Amino acid sequence: MNPHIAANQQRLFLNFLSELRPHLRRDSSLPRRIKEIFSRNRAIGSRDRKLYRELVYTALRFLPWVEPWLDRSPETAAKITAWLAPELKPTSAYRAAHCSDWPVVPDTLAEKAALLNRLVAELAKLPATSPFSFNAEALLPDWFREHCPAAFTAPHLDSLNRRANVWVRIQCNDRNLVLDEFRGQHWDFTSIPELPDALCLPPNAEVATSDAYRRGFVEIQDLGSQLVLACAPVAGGERWFDACAGAGGKTLQLARLVGPTGQVDATDIRPEILDELDDRAKRARLTNVTIVHVPTGPYAGVLVDAPCSGSGTWRRQPHLKWYVQPATIAAFAKTQQEILTANAPLVAAGGLLVYATCSLSHHENGDVVAAFLRAHPQFQAEAPAQSWGGEYDGLGTALLPGTRNTDGFYVALLRRK
Repeated sequence: MNPHIAANQQRLFLNFLSELRPHLRRDSSLPRRIKEIFSRNRAIGSRDRKLYRELVYTALRFLPWVEPWLDRSPETAAKITAWLAPELKPTSAYRAAHCSDWPVVPDTLAEKAALLNRLVAELAKLPATSPFSFNAEALLPDWFREHCPAAFTAPHLDSLNRRANVWVRIQCNDRNLVLDEFRGQHWDFTSIPELPDALCLPPNAEVATSDAYRRGFVEIQDLGSQLVLACAPVAGGERWFDACAGAGGKTLQLARLVGPTGQVDATDIRPEILDELDDRAKRARLTNVTIVHVPTGPYAGVLVDAPCSGSGTWRRQPHLKWYVQPATIAAFAKTQQEILTANAPLVAAGGLLVYATCSLSHHENGDVVAAFLRAHPQFQAEAPAQSWGGEYDGLGTALLPGTRNTDGFYVALLRRK
């Protein structure tokens, strides 16, 4: 790469980061702000936007390692970011231009931290007693240790601080309609024998631009999300209610599970997002999904995929690591309890109430379930027939991110007596 171009790209990256810095711990919608900043800068094209996006998100992911250097030595902060950025087409030339004198990035956080302690000390000529050091556990907020101690241990700590793969779910009967196109795109993909319709693709696979996606043959859905319903005994022909449907990832999965003789009613407090669900259901040619505003129970099953702090998705949304606080989680736990209580009467006798979050905090997971069961003795917790590598605590199952390279999820199966 031309040295002048490389220097200009570094300067622009540092400018973007400087503009974002006052908002890093205050803005829950930071991705939207990032997009707006890039859109305002018309001097950069789509290829450069991909580069700066990767660099900014790498800086967010490794903020405690990068931020101390922004004031002391911005060039050092930029070099650390370039070295840590994922090896993708938009970043490869930039990294080579700025980090050719540094070794290949190792796999684990512990190895990255050890190397950076040596490399940066040499680069910045730090004294032996320097307070600037790299510690893997610092990449999660220290207060979160009480919420989920396992998140601070390998392999989960590594997974939470790694660029996420793209997971998809095939939702057509002929899998080759998807597989042939993906092979044609030269996307390497893997599947797991127990769930052959779940595919893992590289982080830069642009599935949303594929013909298979446009035709509704595939949905982008993290494996952890798919495993929530894989833990639940959903039977063909049943009638289910999705109480927090959002844009409908799990709604469409439910519709496939209950089959054409079953029915899925869905709602959400955000009416505008239900339009997207309606479009996705039509694209997938699913005729057994109905958007409702007043559910009419009883249902064989009710899914409460509750709003939460999103700590299980920190690898995709690293800004949330620095925005979410204990008070945020406490507020979500109160809301989750209210949603469970409101939807419990809709479950038929012998039916199932499925509670799920993409949180790793026990305050939003086991604590919420335990409080609900104390207040509703007509329900009892049920262990999943298959845990998919999750950890069942007697109330629900925690799907930790390092077990299967997924986002973190929690799912509890609550059977009405």
